[in-house]
Amino acid sequence: MIKVANKRRFKIFIIVSVIVLIVLIWGIIWVNIEASKHIVKQGNLPTDNNANNSIEHQETNKEEDVGNKGENEEKPQDQGAQEEQKNPSTEPANNGEDTGNTATKPVVVPEDLPEEEIFSVYNKTLIIGDSRTEGFKLYSGVKNASYFCMKAMTIDKIVQGKQVRIDGQTVSVYDLLNAASYDKVIVCVGLNELGWNHIETFLDDYGQLIDRIKEKQPNATIYMQAVLPVSKSKNDSDKVHNNAQVYWYNENIIKLASGKGVEFVNPAAALVDNDGYLVTEATTDGVHLNAQYCKIWAQYLAELIK
Repeated sequence: MIKVANKRRFKIFIIVSVIVLIVLIWGIIWVNIEASKHIVKQGNLPTDNNANNSIEHQETNKEEDVGNKGENEEKPQDQGAQEEQKNPSTEPANNGEDTGNTATKPVVVPEDLPEEEIFSVYNKTLIIGDSRTEGFKLYSGVKNASYFCMKAMTIDKIVQGKQVRIDGQTVSVYDLLNAASYDKVIVCVGLNELGWNHIETFLDDYGQLIDRIKEKQPNATIYMQAVLPVSKSKNDSDKVHNNAQVYWYNENIIKLASGKGVEFVNPAAALVDNDGYLVTEATTDGVHLNAQYCKIWAQYLAELIK
């Protein structure tokens, strides 16, 4: 009787083990499928100025092609140290080796006009951001804008009144908003927050900042810029800073912009290849733009906000 009972237990153990193994394999397959769908959507990221138009464009794409379903920060260009993150992300990542980026020219070429004419749209403009924005400040050629930016800057630090050194003075974003009247305020955040466990925290802080800008600059046009993509090599090697995460954040930024009644702008079209990756020649670390592409970024953004 003992032997029979043992055999029954052994059979039950085998059956249960097989079931568990099947469930695990199916789970892995499902995660890979969802990750692939998420990446494909990066190519459909809207670049419209108006957030409401962006959402309508996105919904139209979904109706036309249900099968197409989503695919970038901090450091000046010369720094390679990893930026600070709050928590590791739970979003799926793209893995694999970089096979080389053959598309080296921007998909969109900005209008060929003198820089001073193009950049006049930045008069009385405040640009808020992180180290990507620092690169923009240093290399784009846009000298007529005001800047509030710093390496490793995140939205919660901005809202909490984090101070940065500007022209020999230590100021918060609120000091700048109180000190002058701006026609435009452009906010470029999100890359350093890609690893946060709860995107709701990011959106709540972002919403608070937009409300404060509206309060202090009621006549300014507010632009929420999309998080720019990363290169293919960065995308394939980083579980946090990849284009699936970038697209997910941008989808939510579009919704937030619509809810707050402000503009959403996405200058990525001038900076990416046909697959939606930051072009290889634009960056050395896969994230930050070099001087040439900071100028292209500035020129194309100028067209979007003029």
